[in-house]
Amino acid sequence: MNNIPNETKRISLKFANAMFTIIVIFFLILAIYSIYKIYNPAQSVSRLFYIISLMSCSSLGFLFFLGLNNLKDKIKIFLSLFFFITGCLLYGFETYLEFFQEEKSKRKIFAKKIGVPFDNRDSMEVLEDLRNNGFNAYPNVGPTFHKSNNGDIFNFGGISNSTTIFNNKAGYYPVIETDEYGFNNPKGLYVKGKVDILLTGDDFAAGKSVRSDESISAVLRQMNFNAISIGRAGNGPLIELAALKEYGEHLKPKIVLWFYYVNDLNELSKEIESPFLRKYLEEDGFSQNLFSKQVEVDEVLKNYVSSQWGKILSEKEKERKRLRRINTLKLTEIRKKINLKPAPISTPSPIFKDILQEAKKIVNNWNGKLYIVYLPALKRY
Repeated sequence: MNNIPNETKRISLKFANAMFTIIVIFFLILAIYSIYKIYNPAQSVSRLFYIISLMSCSSLGFLFFLGLNNLKDKIKIFLSLFFFITGCLLYGFETYLEFFQEEKSKRKIFAKKIGVPFDNRDSMEVLEDLRNNGFNAYPNVGPTFHKSNNGDIFNFGGISNSTTIFNNKAGYYPVIETDEYGFNNPKGLYVKGKVDILLTGDDFAAGKSVRSDESISAVLRQMNFNAISIGRAGNGPLIELAALKEYGEHLKPKIVLWFYYVNDLNELSKEIESPFLRKYLEEDGFSQNLFSKQVEVDEVLKNYVSSQWGKILSEKEKERKRLRRINTLKLTEIRKKINLKPAPISTPSPIFKDILQEAKKIVNNWNGKLYIVYLPALKRY
């Protein structure tokens, strides 16, 4: 340090002090965030991760605070340069992962590698092209709560007798023709006492992201079972119970297949916040009589799409960009790669048990059989 000009040494030391101060503030913010997450944890993650984070951030912040006041100038300047370069590399790599290695880009690269065509259009462009070609195409509106002229209505199906699309997961957007109640089935299957198998669940039961003749219910129909799916992407157990009451009780199928995926308890934690949905569990005989209200459902959903869909997509895009910036600050993608993230927990929910018992009672009332189909996550294995 003796050979370094005084002005350079002064600037270097000022930079080092600034770096140490920034790092101390950084760890302080992380410690405060950890405290917040300890007392406000997500439904599906363990507090232990945030407790360890709090202890680590507090310790590191204290060490850097001591270093700011006690380290020799030469060591402090060296360490500050080291941490500055390391920080730049980490955030540069995180930015690359977050903005240039998103899921669609990965699928596109993989599709090219194996020689599979990949549709680069976004969903709205696909729908617009379908409309330009004469199709009665609408966005795939999931179960949602609406205000109608005749009172509140919670939709579990979709816009009936229309064309819609599912997500591009395999290089193409599956084009789906909805049935009389907005589900992914051929028309003409809703005959009381003639349904062999009714499927309820989320993406898997709905046949999301595969062609309509490749869904589970379609394969069952190819085996000569009259199978109907009332599954929709994003459904959780309470909506699945509600859909079973609205449609299953009219059809009285011989078998009900209830598809359970590992994220269903997360969906349930959101659904149970709805006083309207809770009526399906808490009030005997509660129903919206959706089986006879499809004209009203169609009207509500078409008005919703025409007036709100563009706004909702815009808000979702803004939220997506905001989350990406937050994820970048949290080094989310890098932490995923080294598995430095909160451990998921799957706490049995007494409400889920109540829902299944209610579903079993309903199906038993028409002498049907209820089977739970457990779908484990691929990552688990």
